[in-house]
Amino acid sequence: MSGKKISWLDVFELSVKMVDSWLAKLLFNIKSWFRDEYYEPIGVDELNAYLHVWRNNVLPELAYTPEAFDCDDFGAYFKAWLTKESGKNCVGEAIGELEDREGNRGGHEWNIVLVKLYDGSVTALFVEPQIGETFKKTTSDGFIYHLKWVIW
Repeated sequence: MSGKKISWLDVFELSVKMVDSWLAKLLFNIKSWFRDEYYEPIGVDELNAYLHVWRNNVLPELAYTPEAFDCDDFGAYFKAWLTKESGKNCVGEAIGELEDREGNRGGHEWNIVLVKLYDGSVTALFVEPQIGETFKKTTSDGFIYHLKWVIW
């Protein structure tokens, strides 16, 4: 994956690695949408700078409202906001299940971001837009995210 942009197939491969089981991977293949041919990753420092703005300037203006402005709306808003601000189509909507510390699960939406690391490689990270935190599978407060499909 060299160059500035990567193909949707590379994005698919990075995304499907974050899915738990073979059955879930099969359903991921069926349900996921990749709407662009190429995607441009965002640098680590650039993402962190945007997340700082998101946490300090954007999130205080947003209010969680059940069924009206909830997790899917936060995910869609963050995707649109980061794409507009960065000029890169580096973020998708991640749909799946959130598992709490007691093992209870429920449907949830968050974001998945293509990140260019310092060595030039590209990886996918999750972002919980309701708190502006990046992570691979588990948040700092112990919640586990189970990816089912994506909308890029």
